Amino acid sequence: MIRTEAGTGPSGPVFLCLLLLTLLQISCAQKVQLPSVDLERVHDSGAHRIAFDPAGNRLASGGLRGKVHIWSVHDGRLMATLDSHRDSIRGLAWLDDTTLVSADKSGLIQVWTPSSSRVLHSTKLRAIQNIALAPDGSWLLAIENAQIHKLSLPSLQPMAAGSVGSKALSVAVNHAGNRIAVSAADGSVVLMDEGLRTVTELPRPSRDAQDVRFSPNDKILLAGGWFRLLVWDLEHHTLKERSTEHLGKVISVDISPDGSQWLSLSRQTDSSVRLVDADSNRVLRRFKAHELCGWQARFSPDGRYAASSAEDGSVHIYDLNAPYRPIVPYPEDY
Repeated sequence: MIRTEAGTGPSGPVFLCLLLLTLLQISCAQKVQLPSVDLERVHDSGAHRIAFDPAGNRLASGGLRGKVHIWSVHDGRLMATLDSHRDSIRGLAWLDDTTLVSADKSGLIQVWTPSSSRVLHSTKLRAIQNIALAPDGSWLLAIENAQIHKLSLPSLQPMAAGSVGSKALSVAVNHAGNRIAVSAADGSVVLMDEGLRTVTELPRPSRDAQDVRFSPNDKILLAGGWFRLLVWDLEHHTLKERSTEHLGKVISVDISPDGSQWLSLSRQTDSSVRLVDADSNRVLRRFKAHELCGWQARFSPDGRYAASSAEDGSVHIYDLNAPYRPIVPYPEDY
């Protein structure tokens, strides 16, 4: 059953996503693992970005209205809120155990301390689609349409700038800190150096690459595509497209800290979350689907937890150390 409130029901693409999701869930109910922490509708009109702290004890979430919440991973307790953003959160990254970086669609980037909600540094670009943090936390990348900005941390002073051929979709920094991957709306995926100069263009996938992520050994680049996982072998400069159980765009992916497992979240039609084996592509766990289109999925730095967020404002956290005991949710849950 589609649940809406009078005068606040979804419309346009979001309504279509909800309708398709409901029909598919009713006709194709699967056994799924329920979240260890189930935070439903904690962001008005969408939970867009999430980020675990370095210890894996807290999860930051940012929503459409600009609020950033800090949650206890263990019990879902709300620990802090930052409400100085006024637009959709497009980037979250922990600089260290005490400091968080947040960026919104309007271009505002802030470095702040969750313990006091005190903003330490801020800067303003024209617009931001996504951000990525250097492994050592010394600099940050911010996507502004087709432009890539490199900013020092924590001061947010400009360091370098580069560009791609069309609007950039996602960006990631490898674990060695010497290669940057950028996917763009024209279908291209390029590797850049630390100065944001293009080193090479990777083989183009059949559809746009979403949420590029480097493997821990920096030999694999993973991204989401329509119905597929996009997997580049960076040593041999090759691309393989793996099938998935997803029934639409795979909007977000992540790689476990040991590289053995992949996490995927879809945005259209099913909003499902899957944990798969990196070598065999076998589905290891099926997680509870969100009620509306997915936004982001991430592993904790220690690999114990996985989390996902979605357009319905929900955030789900899973303890991967817990036994996998999937159930078929009751019909009224849809």
